[in-house]
Amino acid sequence: MNRLTLKLAVRTLHTGTVGTKGPTGRDLFNRMNSCIRDNDPSGAWHNYQQLLHMRTTEQPHSLNRSLFAQTPRPRDLPLSARPYIHDAHSRILRVLHINSIHGYSRPHLDQLAQWAAQYVREAAADSHVLAASDVNTLLHVFAVQRNGTAADHVWQYATLTGVVADVTNYNAYINACLRAGNYGRAFEVVREMRERGVQPSTWTQAYLIRLYGETGDLESARREFARACRNSPWTGVAETSSIGTKYWQEKTDDHGVYGLGIGTFNEMLGVLGRNGLMSEMRDLFMRFTGLSIEATESELQARAQHTGLRPNAHTFHELIHWHATYWDMDTAVNIVRLMSKCGVRPVPKTLKLIVTPQTAERDVETCAQIAILLREEYGVQVSQSVVRIIETAREKAEEMEEQIKSAESQNPTFLQTLSNLTGLSGSAPSPKDS
Repeated sequence: MNRLTLKLAVRTLHTGTVGTKGPTGRDLFNRMNSCIRDNDPSGAWHNYQQLLHMRTTEQPHSLNRSLFAQTPRPRDLPLSARPYIHDAHSRILRVLHINSIHGYSRPHLDQLAQWAAQYVREAAADSHVLAASDVNTLLHVFAVQRNGTAADHVWQYATLTGVVADVTNYNAYINACLRAGNYGRAFEVVREMRERGVQPSTWTQAYLIRLYGETGDLESARREFARACRNSPWTGVAETSSIGTKYWQEKTDDHGVYGLGIGTFNEMLGVLGRNGLMSEMRDLFMRFTGLSIEATESELQARAQHTGLRPNAHTFHELIHWHATYWDMDTAVNIVRLMSKCGVRPVPKTLKLIVTPQTAERDVETCAQIAILLREEYGVQVSQSVVRIIETAREKAEEMEEQIKSAESQNPTFLQTLSNLTGLSGSAPSPKDS
């Protein structure tokens, strides 16, 4: 056996990977990074799994060592997967950012959640310490999936590995508990946050307002909203309104950190809508934005000098959702028009908030006309889910009409039907008899 053959034999014995035609650890790591840059989540995850598989199949002494030395040689590092595992754990989370994904479907979201759960298991097995941003990414995935159990596991793992949670981590966890319906746990997280001396932010306040709204505590939501308004430049605008005394009856301060942001404002609109207070909802919107639902061109021009809040897409969607839910479709369409006038483009989600299975079953023709209106005037694409909702409601309406016609053909009049049921052959019973 010559010297080169002996060298290759020893290398193969030590690494278990050299001598094969498969990719090296560095190859898989570079491929994973390339897929992340190209926004290819499936490809990135495939290479990540290949890297993990290579790590598990390697022998304990995965790094190639020389025949007489006990230290790895730098030129042999790319042959093993182990030097790249922790970097791979940190970088693969980029494919799980929900905010960078538009129009994801339920199967897509379930796939992301499955990846996130697998990532937590693999990271825990490698004793990988999560960064604060990694915790937020995982919590956001499980929040959108409404998986409170998985969010609890992420929080426990982060705590056990020594992650020092900041306000963004607590906000992400509170949001995950809210989305999953774990309201009791959400209150516990808020208390834990204050006990540890973490100063809440405006997003903490927004989530707390939503939490009070979900649990039916409207007055506590109003008091929390008052905290935000007290330290905001729009306080004077609201105090002069008809709702001012209601919101400012208990002024409290929290070290002066709170201020009214658009997120807090949107959550308060949602609480009012959830409680059916539509008039108060519109009044609050007008007082803080300077806009009425049927704003004229002069009002829109005056809005440029208004120092209040500037509504965003979420603001209009809260108004549209709750007006459509309570079957005020004319107002919902007017809000869409105002939305467009304010420079916020209606999107397919806007139409989905109006055309729901409940509204379509109530009046399928009105929902169909609104879908056509938004498509022709604002270029809103009618999604397949909206088309299915309208078609299903129309089929139910036609089936109901057929049943009514069949009943009328069998029993031409109500009096004859009543006569058959009661055994009466004469005229209808008098009010006194009934």
